[in-house]
Amino acid sequence: MTNSDLEEPFETRPSRAWLFFMYLFLIFDYGRPQDSIKIVGYLHLPMIIVIILIISLLVNFGKIDFKVPQIKIILLFIALVAAHIPFAENHHAVFNTTKTILLFMPFVLSFILCVNSVGQLNKAILVLICLMVYQAQYAVTHGGMGTGNQFLDENDFALYINTWLPFCFALFLSTKNIIAKIVFGIFSLLGLGAVVISFSRGGFLGLIGMIFVYWLFSSKKLLMLAFLILGAVTVLYVSNLTSHGKIAHQKKGSFLEEMSSSTDAKEGTGRERVESWKSGWNMFLHNPLGVGGGNFPVRFSEYQTSYFTRYMWGRQAHSLWFTLIPEQGVFGIAIYAWLFIVNIKHIFRLRKYSSIFEDREVIFLRNLSVAFIASLAGYFISATFISVLYYGHYWYLTAIIASANIIVTEKMNELESNDLSVA
Repeated sequence: MTNSDLEEPFETRPSRAWLFFMYLFLIFDYGRPQDSIKIVGYLHLPMIIVIILIISLLVNFGKIDFKVPQIKIILLFIALVAAHIPFAENHHAVFNTTKTILLFMPFVLSFILCVNSVGQLNKAILVLICLMVYQAQYAVTHGGMGTGNQFLDENDFALYINTWLPFCFALFLSTKNIIAKIVFGIFSLLGLGAVVISFSRGGFLGLIGMIFVYWLFSSKKLLMLAFLILGAVTVLYVSNLTSHGKIAHQKKGSFLEEMSSSTDAKEGTGRERVESWKSGWNMFLHNPLGVGGGNFPVRFSEYQTSYFTRYMWGRQAHSLWFTLIPEQGVFGIAIYAWLFIVNIKHIFRLRKYSSIFEDREVIFLRNLSVAFIASLAGYFISATFISVLYYGHYWYLTAIIASANIIVTEKMNELESNDLSVA
């Protein structure tokens, strides 16, 4: 898919250095070499890369289109998070939350500016897939966890795989090269196996939801069904290996036993999550404008339910939604919903466009639109059970959706201009 005929005109290309550092940002964020190579960690390269991206944006500031709805909405959300700083009980927690999201923006803006052709979009997704495969193969021999940071938690790791796995299958469907199809098929099964090995119940539910959505929206349902059968065999095979200790894992019991308890809300961790969500709802009712980013754990003990028999200061929400609702309040809910609606609108606009014409670019865009929907399903289902509101995955995914929409808009305008000239 990355042939020269898919590239943008020379005069509109971003500098290769800018693209290089944009991809390097992803490598450090998702590949985590700073966690496995000590000297790399000492150099603080991720922050240096962010600074370089900021400089690139300042040099090209006039090219930033602040009319792009995703840019406006994310900046509005950041402004809301920052607005809580003087009012929250723990000002430092809100400040750190604001800083965390702000540090994602150089990449988000760089992506929207730099990835301005189908060829560049294909390359960016290929980089994300390669990083996912790297983490997935690492998890296979390390108990279902990745190389560092958030990937050391199996639930966070499974959510990450569920977010980017659909794009691997999109490239599998898009390419006509048999070898490439085999490679992307193996990559897809590896990602699926990594989620199984993680023993993450929320991750497994997200995986099921992601696969169902992919089948529902795919135009090649028979091929999807065949892949699902192969996937089911992979799940059973990997779960059998984990059950018999042939793959290293920290948890006891079989995979199927662990997953069978995922819907149990009456006892164990399931009950604790539900009670945490109830506590979060109570927190929201008493603070409809929000308690501020990072302040759910600080305020939890004030609103904890009677189920908790001891003082529970510091307990996390264990849910994206019950982090968002009490921490950012009604305005945060509205802004987050607005961003989701815009993303969905752009995804279905992409599907509508790609159903009109038939060429190599459009086949890729059509498969990409399905991958977007499946990715959102896998992410949000998994995120229902983890406190990941301020992670980068959704902001990066939003940047890709915005970039794809801009590319499609330009292609549609070009086609309309050609039609008018012929007329």
